[in-house]
Amino acid sequence: MLQKGTILAGRYEILEHIGSGGMADVYKARCHKLNRYVAIKVLRREYCDNESFVRKFTVEAQSTAGLIHPNIVNIYDAGNEEGIHYIVMELAEGMTLKRYIRRYGRLSARETVDFAIQIASGLQAAHEHHIIHRDIKPQNILVSDSGTIKVTDFGIARAATGDDTISSSAMGSVRYLSPEQARGGYADERSDIYSLGITIYEMATGKVPFDGENTVAIALMHLRDEITPPRCYFPDIPSSLEKIILKCTMKQPEQRYQSAAELILDLQKVFLSPDGNYVYVDPLVDDSPTIQRNTEDIEKIRKSLTGTERKRDVEEKKSQMEEEGEEEEDYKDDASMNPKLEKLILVITIAFGVLVACIVFYLVGNSLHLFRTSSNKGTTQAAVETTTEAPKEATTESKPEDTKYTKMPNLIGLTKNAAEDEMKALGLKADFVYEEGSSSADSDLIVKKQQYNKEDAVAIGSTVKLTLGKKDSADATTTAEKVEVPAMVNYTEKKAEKELTKAGLKVKKAYATSDTVKEGYVIKQSPKGGTIVNKGFAVTITISKGVGKTTVPSLIGVSQSVAERELNQVGLKLGTVSYDYSGEVGVGDVISQGIESGTSVDKGTKVSVVLSLGEQESYRYEGSVNIEEQPFDEGASGSIKLVLKQDSWESTIYSKSSVSNDDFPLNITFEGDREGGGTVIMYVNGKQYNTYSVNLSAISD
Repeated sequence: MLQKGTILAGRYEILEHIGSGGMADVYKARCHKLNRYVAIKVLRREYCDNESFVRKFTVEAQSTAGLIHPNIVNIYDAGNEEGIHYIVMELAEGMTLKRYIRRYGRLSARETVDFAIQIASGLQAAHEHHIIHRDIKPQNILVSDSGTIKVTDFGIARAATGDDTISSSAMGSVRYLSPEQARGGYADERSDIYSLGITIYEMATGKVPFDGENTVAIALMHLRDEITPPRCYFPDIPSSLEKIILKCTMKQPEQRYQSAAELILDLQKVFLSPDGNYVYVDPLVDDSPTIQRNTEDIEKIRKSLTGTERKRDVEEKKSQMEEEGEEEEDYKDDASMNPKLEKLILVITIAFGVLVACIVFYLVGNSLHLFRTSSNKGTTQAAVETTTEAPKEATTESKPEDTKYTKMPNLIGLTKNAAEDEMKALGLKADFVYEEGSSSADSDLIVKKQQYNKEDAVAIGSTVKLTLGKKDSADATTTAEKVEVPAMVNYTEKKAEKELTKAGLKVKKAYATSDTVKEGYVIKQSPKGGTIVNKGFAVTITISKGVGKTTVPSLIGVSQSVAERELNQVGLKLGTVSYDYSGEVGVGDVISQGIESGTSVDKGTKVSVVLSLGEQESYRYEGSVNIEEQPFDEGASGSIKLVLKQDSWESTIYSKSSVSNDDFPLNITFEGDREGGGTVIMYVNGKQYNTYSVNLSAISD
């Protein structure tokens, strides 16, 4: 523990200890340089000699330093002074959401939605920076005195070893733990959304959905038990809010909200349509057999909860894996089509494709004068019907000046995929037909015949007939000239060129902008890596020129869907969607945009918009109370004060210092904070005398 008056970095004076976490203590301090109060998180002494904990403490500071958002506790500074590792943060005066719920009980629907939107907004900002919190819970959410929500403790769950946290492979406090974290699986943004769903559940009901005697029991509940709908406890919860909570807490991540932005959009609708049916959960398609969890699964979870030293060993190993760039795999069961139906569809598709290709080829060939009598064979057979016997210069007659040609490669002996890739690389299309005795259902088919000979001139864009058949011993001689194309995507231009040349291949280069691939690196290649081609074949690699520029369009007055479509058309993305009232713009249309139209920005930039809620109606909330009882003795008088309370809000609605029994019955009309119930408290001579239940109605101004 740091003593009051300790100075860090020559500017931060420790004033008082304000809290403790799994691996750190938090102090209130004054920054003498900027003359402001700050919070300083200090790594506990027992962890300072552990490189893994120090590294993760540093990573937290580095990763969250760039998160500047009103709903995230901002990082100002970090350092290490004489073995004291610390992070300087924004000081949020207030209390944790957990303490808030314990003090005031379950929140109203309006307050629940308001808090949930703010938490989700903070998570959205973090997720956009590829930061996953992994430990969303009311204890890590601050409610400031102004009502602003602040998400804190990013990254701490990675290294914390508290009793309420499952090991490194299942990060997060167990009552708010996603099923994938409970089983030690891969955690992503949707894991945070699950934990937020549990938190919203607690805000709306005052309780968590799963609780038990120990962490193992609670973890298993997250894995196998269904959540009791909140309206079973409190029917006054809006049905739309209940549906949002249930979607957030689906067992399968693919059934939850896929982003915090999606969640925010539905939460905002609760205000407009409390009982609306707009929350949709994708059905889970799974043809795999149901797997019952056995004692082995339970034992694995139990073992993950035992031994602080073992947890530290796991943390060290995970840290090492992260440094080496290793990632956990997220395995999913893919639904598959009925094999017979799939084969039938494939055959029909191929037959239709062959028919269309023949028609197109005939029309194109006729326009290019490709169909003529072959003097070599002494018969009037069209070139479209020939294979390797077609004349070498079949396409050289009457070439239009604007038509581009390429030389036909030798595809004999290649597999269907390899031949198709080579054709695509040259700008040609393949029309596959099958030898007698062969079909699309056969495996290991190779090209046995091709419509044009090697080196024949073929118009780019033409469709070329290729005949597939089963490989036999005579085809073995063709394999010696074949090579496998190495995968070069995400390699540097220089490295890719070197490796392809080393493999006996030629290199063609193309350049294009990319939103995701760094300048100078390979975006794509043709044919793709693993393809078998002829030695000396030219592989085309496309090199990134970096992010391209585009101009932001005007979005004012259009709907969200139109705005998103117009942004996508110019290479931009729709960013944060928020709402406000407007008497000029129709409901659901854009009032304003985050980046002014006409601004030149990088492709892939997100543009936020504000949508209209329509013209704001003004309401006042009116009620009345009639007090008939006489509080004074006969002939006596005194002071009377009436106070209206609605939740934590209160207001004096009547006060008079000289009142007698002759003033009763007392009928008072008053205005309150909101529609619904309230309590009027009568004070006689400064002391509470009686209480009266009242109901307030919304009246449009």
